Amino acid sequence: MLLIVSAVVWLLIVLFITITPRLGLETRRNMQYDLFAFGALGALTAGFFWQALFTPNAYIPAGGGDLAGFLYPTYHFAQTWLTRGVIPLWNPYIFGGMPFVGDIQSALFYPFNLVTYLVSNPLQYRDLEYLAIFHFYVAGAGMFALLRYGRITSDARPLNRFAAFAGAIAFAFSDLFVTHFGNLNLIASAAWLPLILLFFSRALDALPAPGELWGRDAIRRPLTFVLLAAITLAVSFFAGHIQPYLFILLTLALYAGYAIFLERAKWKSIVAAFLVTIGIGIGLSAITFLPALELTGLSVRREFTYADAAQYSLPPIELVGVLVPGFFGRGPLNAWGPWARVEVGYIGIFPLLLAAFAVLLRRNTRTMFFVLIGIVGLLLALGGYAILHGWLFQFVPGFGQLRAPARFILLMDFGLAALAAIGFDALISPMTDATRLLYRRAVRTSAWIALILAVAGGALALGILILGQGQDPALFQRIANAANSIGFFVLLLGFSFALLFVAARNWLSARLWSWLALALIFFDLFSLGAYFDVGSSDPTLGYQRTEIIDFLKTTTGVARIDSRTNVEGIWRPDTGLLSGLQDVNGDNPLMLDLFNTYWESLGGRDKVGYGMLNVKYVLTGRDTPMPSNFKNAFQGGGGITVWENSCLMPRAWVVYNSKVADDQQIPLVPLAAETCGLPEIPLPLSLSPAVTGEGARELRQDNLLTTDPFEITGLGPNEIVGTADARADGYVLFSEMFVPGWRAFVDDREVPVVRANFMFRAVPITPGQHRVHMLYDPLPFKLGTIISGVTLLLVIGAFVWLSSSRRNSS
Repeated sequence: MLLIVSAVVWLLIVLFITITPRLGLETRRNMQYDLFAFGALGALTAGFFWQALFTPNAYIPAGGGDLAGFLYPTYHFAQTWLTRGVIPLWNPYIFGGMPFVGDIQSALFYPFNLVTYLVSNPLQYRDLEYLAIFHFYVAGAGMFALLRYGRITSDARPLNRFAAFAGAIAFAFSDLFVTHFGNLNLIASAAWLPLILLFFSRALDALPAPGELWGRDAIRRPLTFVLLAAITLAVSFFAGHIQPYLFILLTLALYAGYAIFLERAKWKSIVAAFLVTIGIGIGLSAITFLPALELTGLSVRREFTYADAAQYSLPPIELVGVLVPGFFGRGPLNAWGPWARVEVGYIGIFPLLLAAFAVLLRRNTRTMFFVLIGIVGLLLALGGYAILHGWLFQFVPGFGQLRAPARFILLMDFGLAALAAIGFDALISPMTDATRLLYRRAVRTSAWIALILAVAGGALALGILILGQGQDPALFQRIANAANSIGFFVLLLGFSFALLFVAARNWLSARLWSWLALALIFFDLFSLGAYFDVGSSDPTLGYQRTEIIDFLKTTTGVARIDSRTNVEGIWRPDTGLLSGLQDVNGDNPLMLDLFNTYWESLGGRDKVGYGMLNVKYVLTGRDTPMPSNFKNAFQGGGGITVWENSCLMPRAWVVYNSKVADDQQIPLVPLAAETCGLPEIPLPLSLSPAVTGEGARELRQDNLLTTDPFEITGLGPNEIVGTADARADGYVLFSEMFVPGWRAFVDDREVPVVRANFMFRAVPITPGQHRVHMLYDPLPFKLGTIISGVTLLLVIGAFVWLSSSRRNSS
């Protein structure tokens, strides 16, 4: 549906430009041509993904990847509550509960997700595929806009449309986007990079010259572009992946630094533009940004070492994939090598050659920035194999919690795609005699080098294929794939140099040559990228355990299930999130560190600590032994057995025996005691640093006065409501994760929330009947909402001022 809406919007814009009387003939024609180019990018994107769009049994990526395993249930949960008018701040369905609004991956406020939730209800897996396809178009359209309107040339002349189109294709279908189709939030965030840089670069270009007065007219143009850059930056953050967002910030910082290096006299205004852009961008996204900062400090990623952060670095030897992407196997099924599969930065053979000619023929300050960004991206992608990534890890906030430095290849591909467009433009533009001579010499020299590579590559391909005869079938398949990849490289190299030779001799018109060049780039990227990760099996089949889900939803009640066993291959970890079943398992890299530590210290499913997790059912594979306190409750499909915990402990109860301990002294040993039912041991309590007075009381009552029930009458994503009849002073202990931001009200009177038994929440209660209401009301979210709201009002006010100023000037 989103793709249809996009096509309709494009058509309406074309009609408006065509019929509006204000535009001159030349301006109208230029705008129409550019709009047709944007439309052609949409058509090519649809052509690249023709199987997913037009055939019923093709799914991308094969197996679903994170798109099916993580994002589909996460977005489905968000849509369920948002369409009910509730912002889900807390996610009770995975890992015993964790913050949702602070999980940047949820993309809770991303505008295009919200549109999808409105037009596609209920959300289907196909909708996520369409969202991913849409962002390929965003990447290409943004790159075309940057190359056409970003003043890439030294004389500020727009690049030729064919050249800009070539750069757009090379970027949109480059390795990071194609490899990470299943990481929708990653490519959605990365897709906005060209548009953000376009607005920011235009802002710097519009800054007044040194000594020029800063009047209303002088500030209007740069402020307009700063606001557009900041808004687009916030949109990129809301898309839901911090890594490409940090890449974009790094790109803006490099561009600002490069501009200061070139125009030192304007350094103050450049720094001001940069800071205002970043400040407004973060201000607009503070509603998610501040909760995300808090969650990062509470998650397992706060303990990341450099070895963790350097995982999935790009091995230098795999850079052969820049020329031969299939040598080590491009898809997940064919990848091989003594390292994890990572993106290698392939943008096509001809674009790579065009990038080289950009450096040769257009060596100016504009061109060299893209050389710089490409080199920085490559060096950082090497991760643990190079020193630069370690510096970022140590000294730049945020990079210490990120893995997979190979994704920095985005910056290299971005730089190369821009250089390819510049090189394309250089070849079809009029050349001086000296430039033409230099180009012909370069083509002649590089052609001999290419011939040597082609002969050597072809001989290598045939040699390894012949020598591989009779080898192990899996090994021979790798050899065959590598040989085919080398052969395709030789073919593309031959076509590329044929085009370069034709351009050197002026045998074809610039327009015809441009069409042939685009056709070659299209053939290259689409042939190698469109089919390598397409599957025929529905990735959501792992969620379709109807009989088990119906049984659990009917009988579980206010309790949890446990799929943290050996059923990952037959029961997806986030099935509970999709089906409304609260699980102690899940699929999320931001799992709370408290929960992870607690789980690792349990010692078994027959211990009191496990009982306190309120698990009623455990899902295992067939013939999996279980402790004596579990009985076989249901035999489900797919080889899944459901076990019922006969020692089920409630979600909440009233406790009278307790002792106070500080955060570092809460013993986990008593939780490993073997017992059935409510624990008959003293309850260790730890006070939150902000809690004083009543929450600190230490209760020592008669051992006969142990526990009383607590009846839960309401349970939602952000709150828990229940009633208790206490016989004495005590605590209501909730089997819920203790996280800052939870507030408690007893009979509408706020009381402190304390941490009990290492990670649970407890609320003090006095004798008598009481209504207890727990509400997740995190301060970072409230503060972020205020900051985002104020920033949005300031942005709207700025645009109103700019509009009135423009009318007054007219």
